[in-house]
Amino acid sequence: MRFFLFTTLAVVSVFFCHELLAFETRQPTNQNVDSLLSVIQQEDITDSLRMDALINLGFALWSIDPKASMKYSKQGLNLAHELNSPRHLARAYVSVGHVYWRLGNFNKSFDYLKEARSLFLANDNIYGYTRTGNHLGILFAEQGHFDKALEYYIDALQSYEEMDSIARSASVLNNIGIVYMRQGDLDKAEEYHMQSLLITSEVGNPVDIAYSLNNLGRVSQKRGNYEQALEYQEASRNIWAGSYDSRQLAIVNRDIGYLLFLMEDYAAATEQMYKTLELFESIGDEWGAAKVFGDLGELYIALHDYQQAMENLEKSLSMAKQSGIPALVLENYRKMSRLLGLQENYSEAYHYQNLYFNLQDSLYTEESRRRAVEIKLMYDRERKENEIQLLRKSNRIKELNLEKQKQFRNFLFLIIFLILALLILLYTRFLEIRKTNKVLEFQKEEIGRTNQQLRDLNDSLLSEKKKVEDLNEKLMDSEKSLIEINKTKDKFFSIISHDLRNPFASIVSFSRILKRDIDNLSKKELKDLTKELDRSVVNINSLLENLLQWSRSQTGQITYQPEYFDLNEIVKENLDLFAKAANDKNIQIVNLISVRVDVWADINMTDTIIRNLISNALKYTHPGGHLEINAQKTNGFLEVSVKDDGVGISEEDQKKLFRIDSLFSTYGTLDEKGSGLGLLLCNEFVKKQGGQMHLQSEKGKGSVFSFTIPHSAPDKNSIE
Repeated sequence: MRFFLFTTLAVVSVFFCHELLAFETRQPTNQNVDSLLSVIQQEDITDSLRMDALINLGFALWSIDPKASMKYSKQGLNLAHELNSPRHLARAYVSVGHVYWRLGNFNKSFDYLKEARSLFLANDNIYGYTRTGNHLGILFAEQGHFDKALEYYIDALQSYEEMDSIARSASVLNNIGIVYMRQGDLDKAEEYHMQSLLITSEVGNPVDIAYSLNNLGRVSQKRGNYEQALEYQEASRNIWAGSYDSRQLAIVNRDIGYLLFLMEDYAAATEQMYKTLELFESIGDEWGAAKVFGDLGELYIALHDYQQAMENLEKSLSMAKQSGIPALVLENYRKMSRLLGLQENYSEAYHYQNLYFNLQDSLYTEESRRRAVEIKLMYDRERKENEIQLLRKSNRIKELNLEKQKQFRNFLFLIIFLILALLILLYTRFLEIRKTNKVLEFQKEEIGRTNQQLRDLNDSLLSEKKKVEDLNEKLMDSEKSLIEINKTKDKFFSIISHDLRNPFASIVSFSRILKRDIDNLSKKELKDLTKELDRSVVNINSLLENLLQWSRSQTGQITYQPEYFDLNEIVKENLDLFAKAANDKNIQIVNLISVRVDVWADINMTDTIIRNLISNALKYTHPGGHLEINAQKTNGFLEVSVKDDGVGISEEDQKKLFRIDSLFSTYGTLDEKGSGLGLLLCNEFVKKQGGQMHLQSEKGKGSVFSFTIPHSAPDKNSIE
């Protein structure tokens, strides 16, 4: 393997020395861009020449200036529409789709590339069709749909082999290798990248050679073979150093810098990272610069220069936030927590650890939703494409039917002419013809009877069709019910896996701190830790209680058992339960129910409703706030209300409440965590008792949650 590596690199080096000029002429240069700009600025050229120049300029600026590329590509697309040129339309769609991919808008990129592929197919441009399929494979790979990506790649690879275009198959092999590397199958990844390298070395394509070497270096790095990885990356850098693509050169330089860090050659790694940082900053690539600052942070941690490490990590975090790169923000939180732990700054380390876990949970949820939306969009697009294909086939069938009808009409005219001629010749046989007419009349009656039988059969088929439609409707209703049940199950597991994890993680963190530093902590620090530990335990207990009640409700284990009881006693018991919580936040609770109030309701359900409403009010009321609990009779019901002067709820967020498919919750005024399940449980228990739940709230001015329950038992003769 070692001998093969040196042989391959030697071949690549010889090729690069001899073929560099050809490589440069195939790539967009400033001279090419200037020439195209001068063409489109001329006023006396034809629309066709202007269209060609605009589309070619869009292609030329793909990697140099994506925004300018988008501008010129869309101008070329509009002109192609006006001139009704399918060939130019397809090329313009490819250019716009590729720019959207570089800008990170995968959905729009998919739409444009899919349209381009349809146009290529309609115009029998197999090369354009295959190349666009390779682009679509890249899109799916970037979004993590590796099976779909491999389908497009393999289809493109087979098409290139059928066209005997071995050189173009190299880029597809490279892309397949990237998919296997992301899936962790390093043997297959190395196999495909090596095939791509051998092909590109043979046909002489420096860009694909550089990509293959870079990817082989990353595979070797993942294997832990750093020396071999460095050889590949340095060979790739030598090629990019002579190209126009400064960004790709910077990416390879960063890979080399991180390799030197992994090899513990810290001096060389430091020099390489700062050179890479200058290159990223010179081309205005904030994402790349932020990654290098993060690498420098790791490097200085290894060198025990914690001040320099923190400065670089803070720069990386700031740039990641400004550029909207949550994955990089998450990675910086992890590194900063580790750094602060090494400095024995445990409170700040714990703070960044919490930020890491919270953002990780948020990214997981957003990623799940995004993937669900992307899968639905992908399904809708493919269904639409299939419908278009079916429509085209249907139109073709209609055209064939019309052609057949035309032929039949001509044939019918010929038959009629022959019959007329025959009737003239056989006029003398009039009597025989009349007898024949009688026979025809009899046959007509037979046909009439046959038609009636067919109509009866058609009515029977229509009746059977109606039965099938009714059965399908029942099946659809059953499917909707199963989907709703599945959503409930998914939400239950989501709450268990996410909402319980953070409180338990906090308890584990507190217990480890106590175990490790109990002898070094002051009484105040111990008191603060136990207070936070108590709050986490209370949160878990409240969440588990709501989960238990909700799961019992969903499985039908809770039945409505009404009886007369004093509502005021239930309110007082819950006020005693939350007295300590109210006292901790210095919140005044006023019970305006001063007398006995009998109601006809389920005491356990009512107790759960009041407990959750008081808990929520305390959670979202600022320290020093005010709560009121009141009840009044209205139309045979008792309306119970819990009013607070806390943070309030916006109109947009109010729409998210009481829904299982979007349980809504925010942090309390002292960062208390909720699951949103309490209000859903309250709403369900209120409805089971025949009442309704209402909300009046304004952002920043507090909320009033109220519900109604029967004041007295219903009349035995009343209809439910």
